[in-house]
Order: sequence, then C-alpha cells, then structure tokens
Amino acid sequence: MADFVELLRDLWTHRKRIIMNCFWGGILSIIVAFSIPKEYTSEVVIAPEISSAAGLSGGLGALASMAGISMDTEEEAIYPQLYPQIVSTTPFLCDLAALNVTFNYRKDSISTNIYNYLCYYQKETWWSKVLSAPFKLVKREKKEILEDGVKLNPKQLSRQQQKVLKELKERITVELDKLTSAIYINVTMQDAMIASIVADALTENLQLYVTDYRTVKARKDMENTQRMCDEARENYYAAQHAYAEYCDQHMGVTKLQYLMEQDRLSNEKDLAFNLYNQLAQQLDMCRTKLLEKTPVVVILQPSTIPYKATTPKKMMIGLLFVFLAFFGTVGWIIVKERILEA
Repeated sequence: MADFVELLRDLWTHRKRIIMNCFWGGILSIIVAFSIPKEYTSEVVIAPEISSAAGLSGGLGALASMAGISMDTEEEAIYPQLYPQIVSTTPFLCDLAALNVTFNYRKDSISTNIYNYLCYYQKETWWSKVLSAPFKLVKREKKEILEDGVKLNPKQLSRQQQKVLKELKERITVELDKLTSAIYINVTMQDAMIASIVADALTENLQLYVTDYRTVKARKDMENTQRMCDEARENYYAAQHAYAEYCDQHMGVTKLQYLMEQDRLSNEKDLAFNLYNQLAQQLDMCRTKLLEKTPVVVILQPSTIPYKATTPKKMMIGLLFVFLAFFGTVGWIIVKERILEA
C-alpha cells in the first residue's frame, strides 16, 4: 500500500509532463487522423432461396442454421456459406475489376474501370509516400492500364494486377447470418458513389454466378431436348408431306399394293407425330424444371450512397494516441524513478 501511495506521489510530481505529453499525443492524433483518406462503405443485404428439409420444425431448422449445418433435402452444390469464397475467387474479381465507373477527380469527371481507379486514383497518406519513395527511385515499375471492355486473364496476372485484385478483395466483405441466412455484402471505397456501384454490381454478378451454376444441367437438358424436338418436328412434317403427296397421286386407286403403301406412310406419319408430341411435352417439362432450379434472391436492403465516412475513426485515433501518451509517460516515470535511480 505504501508503494502504491508513493507511486501516486511520483506521478503527481510529474503531472505537468504527463499532461503535456497527452496534449502532444492529441495533436499528433489530429495530424494522423486528417492525413488518412476518407473511405465509405455501402451495404447490401440479400436473402437467398433455400429449400428447407421436409418435416423439419422451425426450431430444429434454426438450430441447424446456427450451427452452420445444411439440412436441405435437394442436392445443392452451392450453399450460402460458400458465397464469401465465391466472391474471393480470382475469376470473380477479374470480372468485377472490369466494371466501368464515373467519378470526380480533381474537379474533372473521370470514366474508367475499377482496376484503373484502384491503381491511379487512390489517395495515400503522406507517410506511405515517404516510405515508398526510395523503392520507386530504385525500381520503377511500368504502369499497366486496363482498357475499357477488356477483362484480366485469371490464369496470367502480372504482379501489379495481383496487387490490385488483392486490394479489391480486401475492400469486399461478405458475411452470412447463420440464424436468418441473410447475406451482408459490404464494399468500402474512397468514393461513396463507387462503393454503391460496386456493391450493386457485386450483388448482380453473384446472383448470375449462382443461377448459372445451379441451372447448368437443366439448361443443357433443355437444349438437348429442344434439338431433338426440332428434328422430330422436321421428320413429322416430312412424313406428313410424303403421305399427302402419295394420297394425291393415287387418289381413287383400289389396288392392294397402293393401299398397303398408303397405310405404311400413314403409320410413319403417326409414329413421327407421336415422337414429336412426346418430345414437345418433355421440352415443356424441362422448361418448368429450369424455372424451378432458377434461384430467387430477395434484396432486403439495396445499396445506398453513404454520406458518412466509415474511416478514419478520428475519435478512436485520438483516444488511442492520448492513451499511449499517458501510459508511455507513466511507464517512463516508473522506470526512471524506481529502477534506474534505485
């Protein structure tokens, strides 16, 4: 107890130094906070279609969702749990990097793609420029510009392209609420408008990706059935035409040979019609199955243009610097008064 009281006495003796250091820590925090570029976050909330297992009660389904267990009865290749991994894949990021955006830059209106925006139109802190200046002088990298309408090749990316895709990946977060199965998509950019545009494009691309993946077999079956149905229709029309032409040419003929040929052509026509009719019905079933396989994604919260910056958090930076200044000064006083002068 006596040591604690003596420590408080020492701190009170150096109170002016502590207050002064906290003051300079606050000043430094203001400089740092206003040197960090503002960034804005746009959020989209979607609810993907999930086929629940038959016979499961609501409580059991909720417990399974909280545990991250899928209880679907239908065979499903892509679950909502995989959406964050889908967004992080290189082909998906390459498609998103080619998205065209328009923004204001130094009083000029610039129209380019996300790749060029992240490469050449991002603001940096003054200390990052100072630290990177020697490396830029030693090694000057050739600037790569992605032309409009051109997509990156996921199998052959340069170092700069990999760096840009990594930054784009870090600016995107996709989180799944296991209880409600809602998916939260957040995009952070230095421009509020671009953050909203990228969030909308990412949501649309994700829906297209999932839809294409889930319906690929149904679409292939429908295409094959459509081709067979077209061939059966042509065969039926040809058989019908041959039968009508034969009947017109031999009208009134009662020879058994001609009547047998007429029956044969009639049977071929009927067989061709039956096959065409069956394939037409099967084609309708394939179309219905394709509609059933097509997922429905409900956008619960569309993206909005954020008006308030999410970073930097100036209050937190100020408290952190003052905290470090206070405890740093106290630690220095303890070391100086209690250890070095002991």
